[in-house]
Amino acid sequence: MKKISFLILSIFFIGLLNVNSFAKVKSNAKIKKPNLIVQKEAAIKEMTDEIFAIDSKIEGEVGQIINYLSSVKDSAESHTKVAVIKEKAILALANSVADYKRERAKRMNELSKRYPNLSRDILKKQIGIADERINKRIKQIVDITSSLTQNQNVKKYDKYWTRQRRSGRRAKVKSGKKISKEYKQNRSVTAKSNALKDKVIKGLNDEIDTLEAKNVSLNTKIQTERSKEIKEQYKKEIEANKVTIEKRKQQIADAEAQTAVSTTPLQYNDAKELEKQITDMVLDIEDQEAKMKQLIYKRNMALKKLATYKKAAGKK
Repeated sequence: MKKISFLILSIFFIGLLNVNSFAKVKSNAKIKKPNLIVQKEAAIKEMTDEIFAIDSKIEGEVGQIINYLSSVKDSAESHTKVAVIKEKAILALANSVADYKRERAKRMNELSKRYPNLSRDILKKQIGIADERINKRIKQIVDITSSLTQNQNVKKYDKYWTRQRRSGRRAKVKSGKKISKEYKQNRSVTAKSNALKDKVIKGLNDEIDTLEAKNVSLNTKIQTERSKEIKEQYKKEIEANKVTIEKRKQQIADAEAQTAVSTTPLQYNDAKELEKQITDMVLDIEDQEAKMKQLIYKRNMALKKLATYKKAAGKK
């Protein structure tokens, strides 16, 4: 199966442009601009809208994958095939969380500077997007985890009978017991599910530990920081971390409880079809992301040209 890699970070690189800003400027009769500038602004707005539309489509497809995976489970025929697909999806989502956290940390570091390289409003907006995506991905991880197969009370042994033919005598019937197919399947898929669930819970606990340590560090910084604005920023981050900690604790409880909606067992061929469908969706997501990156590059180039045009117009 193709590696599941729906890691959509491109949204960070579009500058989080307010798509209504061009319309406001354009409709302001007091501001006169050369047609070239107006055209360039309109083109940038169109590209920005398309970037957000692609991102929305990608998120929708990721959501479809998660929802479907959360509604199915393995059968005796599929063995652990569905569990393996879920494991790959969880790993991809976890990698996505890690990438968003790195991007968020960069912006938090920039925000703590007295003279950041972007406006504080833009940085805060980007951090907000990162937080939204991180929480969304973690919820998706917990949703899949909650759908993992739980241990079931199935009979361990099946009785069997064999007939032993003996020359010139009646066949002898011999009975015995053997481990049932259902028991083997339950043991196999439960072991896989429990190991995966333990990894998810450990990841959530590790994040709680990290956030608690971060709050200790921020409280220390507050004592020595001179800037009131940065002090206030640290305090807000501490409060946000506390909220996240409580959210993660609840998610741990949800993962442990595994109170998912009923799941449908898939036969082997159905599990193979699921694998194919997800692979096709991932390929489409990657195509959409490539298109988004091209648009972002074109938009960034257009922004540079626009800045040049505005500078030239201002000198006249």
